[in-house]
Amino acid sequence: MAPVPDIQLLATILAPTLAEPAPAATASVMICLRDGARGTEILLCRRATRPGDPWSGHVGLPGGRVEEVDCDALDTAARETWEEVGFDPREHGSILGVLEPLTPRSFAIVISAYVAHITDAVELSLSEEIAAAWWTPFVDLELISAEVPEAPTRVSAFRLPHADAADVVVWGITYRLLDRLLRITTSRDLCE
Repeated sequence: MAPVPDIQLLATILAPTLAEPAPAATASVMICLRDGARGTEILLCRRATRPGDPWSGHVGLPGGRVEEVDCDALDTAARETWEEVGFDPREHGSILGVLEPLTPRSFAIVISAYVAHITDAVELSLSEEIAAAWWTPFVDLELISAEVPEAPTRVSAFRLPHADAADVVVWGITYRLLDRLLRITTSRDLCE
């Protein structure tokens, strides 16, 4: 079971990042959190299977590459969330802050990950880029070591027990971002 992040603690910890200039990024994602009956939930999406897409069929977060129409990385994350799952997190909740940018090992990109607390009931409207999406309680994420076709060795991952197919896992970039998110609240909890 994954640790469960406390949304109010995250808001306190991440608030100072909103006063800083937006990070220079080539891609941006939105980590959408909400309060659920079984604790904090996260919105996870399965990407559609598409030729030429290195993340084809993977489970991840709403997001994508920065485009000229975007004012900054937050604008990218909000636009991509609107395009992929049908709501703007700025209109249906609040942006808590941004994690330290992530540079993946295998791709020449810099990813900003914004964290949003979604307080309104939102209906998901999936684009053609997204095959499925789920609000997933953190208590349901099982930490495992998984075999994935793209990696030569086993990788750290979270298993999604309720997803639309067996053995659906969160790994790679998304796993690393969620690990960062969870470490923020875990390390703060240990200090108090």
